[in-house]
Amino acid sequence: MITRTAPPSKTTREPRSFSAAALATGTPLLLWQALFFMGAGVVLVLMSFWTIKNFRLVPEYSLENWRDLLEDNLFRLIYLRTILYAGLAAILATLFAFPLAYGLAFTLLARARRVGLLLLIVPFFTSYLVRIYAWTFILADDGPINYALRSIGLPGSGMQGTLFAMEIGLLTAVFPLVTLILLLSLMNVDRTLIEAAHNLGAGRWRTIWEVVVPGARIGIVSAFSFAFMIAFGDYVSPSFLGGSTRNTLSILIVGATNAGGDFPKAAAIALVMVITLILILFGSFRLAFPPRKPA
Repeated sequence: MITRTAPPSKTTREPRSFSAAALATGTPLLLWQALFFMGAGVVLVLMSFWTIKNFRLVPEYSLENWRDLLEDNLFRLIYLRTILYAGLAAILATLFAFPLAYGLAFTLLARARRVGLLLLIVPFFTSYLVRIYAWTFILADDGPINYALRSIGLPGSGMQGTLFAMEIGLLTAVFPLVTLILLLSLMNVDRTLIEAAHNLGAGRWRTIWEVVVPGARIGIVSAFSFAFMIAFGDYVSPSFLGGSTRNTLSILIVGATNAGGDFPKAAAIALVMVITLILILFGSFRLAFPPRKPA
């Protein structure tokens, strides 16, 4: 009697070779990144070591720009202030967006969820600058908020040029995106774990804290990181809503280029911002994907 044995199964997959289609579609993207990101970054690094002589850009090596920045107490103050403003906006956006995203993901029906998604996408159809101009009118001394306060006998409040007004503008920029990121993350949380927590007697708040939040950790960290990056580099809200006393690094860059065309100084400030964002992204990545402890 002849018996046939099945061929041994392959335990490892052979590496896939790059196809012509993948190469054709990926090459333009790589060229785009190399030209407009890496190329611009190289120019930025080189320019930060150049100097200005007789109002002309001179491509000669000098540490003067970096020395002036590191020794400038005002620059250090504005740098810390920019981190504070961006961090506050990112924290507020994440805290306010999480309940909204949770409600869209777990409490609404599919049709209502689609309507909610549409409402979150609608702000992207309008210009961010137009929305900030609208807030300058709403928060003005003779705007609708102060008019409503005075109509009921309360004194009006000068909100224009305050930290509150600037954070409102930053939240206008980041809140819809943060909510979308959190919503996508919460919709991927395993529902069986939530049901198991309820079956074991866990209440709603304990389930959210011990099941939902850990399950959506990557999305929460990503949403905070995106909000911080956008708020950290924003120029419109600090300029139009923050007033003249709340300078940020973006305002310093614009001021350096407008006053005498000091592009080397502006490049050095921009590199400080890039390095800061890289460190923030690295820390966020470690928080979202912590190293596994050895068994």
